[in-house]
Amino acid sequence: MKPLQLLCMFLIVAFGGITAQDLKDEIAQTKRSIDSIVTAEKAQLKERLRTIEEQLDRKEITLAESRQLKMRAARESAKTISVKTREQSHKLSALVHQRIAENRTLSDTLTYKAEVQKTIDSIVIETRPSRIGGTEIRIGNDHIYIGRRHYKVEDYLDRDYKRTQGGLYFALAFHNLNSSEHFSNNHFRLWGSKSVEIGYTRNTRLLKNNNLLHLNYGLSWMMDKLKMKEDEHFVKNGNITEIVPYPKETIKSKFKTMYLILPINLEFDLTDSFTYNDKTYYPTHQAFRVGVGTYVGALLTTKQKVKYTENGSTHKDMNRKYYNVNEWTYGVSAHIGYGNFAFYARYSLVPLFTNNPINEYPFSVGIRLGH
Repeated sequence: MKPLQLLCMFLIVAFGGITAQDLKDEIAQTKRSIDSIVTAEKAQLKERLRTIEEQLDRKEITLAESRQLKMRAARESAKTISVKTREQSHKLSALVHQRIAENRTLSDTLTYKAEVQKTIDSIVIETRPSRIGGTEIRIGNDHIYIGRRHYKVEDYLDRDYKRTQGGLYFALAFHNLNSSEHFSNNHFRLWGSKSVEIGYTRNTRLLKNNNLLHLNYGLSWMMDKLKMKEDEHFVKNGNITEIVPYPKETIKSKFKTMYLILPINLEFDLTDSFTYNDKTYYPTHQAFRVGVGTYVGALLTTKQKVKYTENGSTHKDMNRKYYNVNEWTYGVSAHIGYGNFAFYARYSLVPLFTNNPINEYPFSVGIRLGH
């Protein structure tokens, strides 16, 4: 153990002229005692962790409970090692103090005591979970790993490069409406009108021994917002929804629709496979990728918020009325990206409002981050 070895070297070199051989023997014996304490405690901790794993295998405890029990056992073991080794270190310090008192002045003894205490205090014990599932205890510069089994590189690869993988993603895009009369509606602000999406997706490799084709599918929450340029708002006029002037000066006027979306995409991933120990692995999203797909969604809610001024004060008009918005939506999408970043476009094949004389179709163009 490096801190103890440094302590030994310091004592031997600094005080080699004072009963050198006896002091060296005492130091060696103390070090053996400390090594014995650590070895015995490691063995006991391994046995406790093995018992916890057996309880988990028998489903007597949950995975979360097993982790808590492991960490508690590791902390108790670290505390025991700390107490017992510190006792031995103090014993060694007292022994050397006695030797010095017989050969040095009081001033020298106090100076040495401060140096020894500084060295002893540098032996810090930490306990933390290991990234490979076990427990790691650090004593000074020494690291002790205690786990249920020995992990190999293959364990990481099998975990990270499964045929089906999942993860979260976030998307942000410009949003507008398209119709036979215009590509985008000039009533809406470019920067204020946007689409936000948060979801979970699964990625499945379709071919057993080829990494090109993947099927992406998942579930997401999507919010589309249209922000008016002028003092206008949406009004329901029977079965028709129109944009009309707002009777007061507006600060901002926004119309939101929120959906639950089920996206499905066929993706072409150019990430290369690789071989390790005669086994082939297929990582994803580590190169260029392109995909096309479709989606279907259900309307969750609509909300219109108008913030306006009247008589020098600010007011808000918010309502969640039914604005003849289609309760179901579906459409097409496409994306191109590299790694976990992608540009995407989405176009609805269902008009935003029902029964309007001119059908307007929502579309979004933006970026997506995540799996």
